[in-house]
Amino acid sequence: MVFMGTEALRLDVLSPQDMARAALFFGYEPGSPDDVALRKNMADGGWTVIMAVRDGQDVGGFYLNWTPKYALYRRLDLPEIQDLRVLPAARRQGIASALIARGEELAREAGRNGMGLSVGLHGGYGNAQRLYVRLGYVPDGYGVTYDREPVPAGEARKVDDDLALMLLKFF
Repeated sequence: MVFMGTEALRLDVLSPQDMARAALFFGYEPGSPDDVALRKNMADGGWTVIMAVRDGQDVGGFYLNWTPKYALYRRLDLPEIQDLRVLPAARRQGIASALIARGEELAREAGRNGMGLSVGLHGGYGNAQRLYVRLGYVPDGYGVTYDREPVPAGEARKVDDDLALMLLKFF
């Protein structure tokens, strides 16, 4: 239990029996590709879903991908925090920081020496960009990616949620 002011925040590590709860929080339609991927990866242990709960309501969450798509993370055996979300009414209250700290703890417990995450490059990710730097995450040094693939110099890509900078933190 994490205390933020006078309110307690519980961080739940979901089990495969909690798949419906995770799908509901992330807004995945039943049977959609995202829903199918979530359920498959939770069932086979590829993803660990962590939820922040306040007053009985899920207010934030992410999944820790133990076998990420990004080649550098795979080569370094780093899990990746993906799809970190905090409900708008619960933002700027330390919930994302608490969630990330819990993910780091799980990575350490699993014998990993660091963790990765990505951040979008458009202004909608400004708060996340600042948060990740404040928490000690740094660019991996390979430039921007699009859908987890490096973008070569001089090549144009659409600025959307798939254009990202990959970040690392070693423990």
